[in-house]
Amino acid sequence: MPRVGSNIYKRKDGRWEGRYIKGYDESSKAVYGFVYAKTYKEVKNKLLVSQSGTGANNGISGNKLTFADISQKWLFNISLTVKQSTYARYVFVLERHILPSLGGYKLYKMTSADIDNFTKSKLTGGRIDKNGGLSAKTVRDMLTVIKAIIRFAEKEKLIVKSNLSVTYPKSSPSETHVISRQEQKILEDYLYQDLDLFKLGVLVCLYTGLRIGEICALRWKDISTSKSVISVTQTIQRMRNTDSQAESKTKILIDTPKSKNSIRDIPVPHFITNCLKNFKPVNQSKQAYFLTGLENKFAEPRTYQNFFAKCVRESGITPVNYHATRHTFATRCIEAGFDVKSLSEILGHSNVSTTLNRYVHSSFEQKRKNMMKLASVSKD
Repeated sequence: MPRVGSNIYKRKDGRWEGRYIKGYDESSKAVYGFVYAKTYKEVKNKLLVSQSGTGANNGISGNKLTFADISQKWLFNISLTVKQSTYARYVFVLERHILPSLGGYKLYKMTSADIDNFTKSKLTGGRIDKNGGLSAKTVRDMLTVIKAIIRFAEKEKLIVKSNLSVTYPKSSPSETHVISRQEQKILEDYLYQDLDLFKLGVLVCLYTGLRIGEICALRWKDISTSKSVISVTQTIQRMRNTDSQAESKTKILIDTPKSKNSIRDIPVPHFITNCLKNFKPVNQSKQAYFLTGLENKFAEPRTYQNFFAKCVRESGITPVNYHATRHTFATRCIEAGFDVKSLSEILGHSNVSTTLNRYVHSSFEQKRKNMMKLASVSKD
């Protein structure tokens, strides 16, 4: 059943079907309702009626609405304005974490203490596998969703203005990993041995800062060896499947990058361009994916992550994940004297502060060099 709009599908019999959550059972699992019509527009209108049927505009008091009711209305409201991956993430967070704890509350009865208790429970024991708590950043993301739903309820006059406050837990900077210069050389020497497309992809990321989803989605048409430029226009990710009738719980999504700034042209060092020329297909379609050389087959990010882990293990350097190539690229650029604005645009960031705070990590050797500069201003 092909998907057309969020929660709207065209059936094999030619009719259109819309799905909405009409409640939750005792185990907090969603109970779905369905509407049918001959056209997409008719189904969409029926869904709007179903989603707003308990709203204040229908003369039914918003006091009867639970947090789960309003959450579903919020989801439907944003479903056509956010990316599929974002929508799927919201659904997952709500169904797995937020609604089992807060879904049954009447929103007008919910207190700030209830939200604080939710926060504490997730920080101390919120993992789905029951093996400990979630990170402060993960819980902060959940609280952002809760806050957005409360603001939506106020805007739609489903409740009177709320006095609820959302207190975010302090999040310490996540540990980042940068490959040292010495270990980077060891890794590169390993990659150059029996160089193939997969190994070349790692080299490209070390010298362009491409994300793993971007290198997996890269096609040969996006690479200009004559101009030494790589154009980033797409990314690949495996996301949760929100279609309840789908056989698989997850699906691959090939889409534009997460922000307009991530769509960018990256100048490529000439030694990388020379490597690319050696592998550039001559008689094959330019639609072929870079990593596979095939038009109808791509490398999944998880597969490529496993390949990188194998390279790290066999080269003998300190274990790091694939994202370390991006951290390493940014750090090498700063060490080489890049201006931060240029680096920020190459990485696809919306502002320079993101580049400085998240990706630029001064090595101890760089700190020592900077400290030695003080010698020129010291007194004899």
